[in-house]
Amino acid sequence: MNETVSAYGCTQEAFNPFVCGPTPINNRLKVITQDNNWYSTRIGIDGAWEIGRFKFSAEGAWLPYVGLYGSDAHWLRISNQPGDFNGPVPEDGRGWGYQFEGFMQYRVTQALSVGFGGRYWYMQTHGLTHFEGHINGVAALPQPVEWKVNNFGMFVQLSLKFGPYYVIDVH
Repeated sequence: MNETVSAYGCTQEAFNPFVCGPTPINNRLKVITQDNNWYSTRIGIDGAWEIGRFKFSAEGAWLPYVGLYGSDAHWLRISNQPGDFNGPVPEDGRGWGYQFEGFMQYRVTQALSVGFGGRYWYMQTHGLTHFEGHINGVAALPQPVEWKVNNFGMFVQLSLKFGPYYVIDVH
């Protein structure tokens, strides 16, 4: 799974005048981008039950291994100046998670079905933000970081089987 999130603009609301500078930064200017790629191994079980034209299915999975490979870019601080970043800062982590999915389908004809469902994913990792070698003129060290993601989604599905079936029953 890939997640990319960007922040735009900056307005200082506290007392430190050095966070955004002396004037606010335009809200159309990208200032930070976090790009994370999640990888996992799944061990799970699924099942399905049919009652007349309805089909119910569920799935659950444990993720014993989750890996995160990401980068954090502070776009206004990428330069050759001392103390600034020389590019996006790499991040990584290892952890675990779980996933659940449920689905209900209605068979309109032998060939045509409609359905809807939902899924939930949770993953977490412990790792490092690798500042070493990524800040100009500073002997930086890696910093521990913890990542968690909760991902929920719903979906609808239209299914059409090809074969010796009529799409619309004409009987």
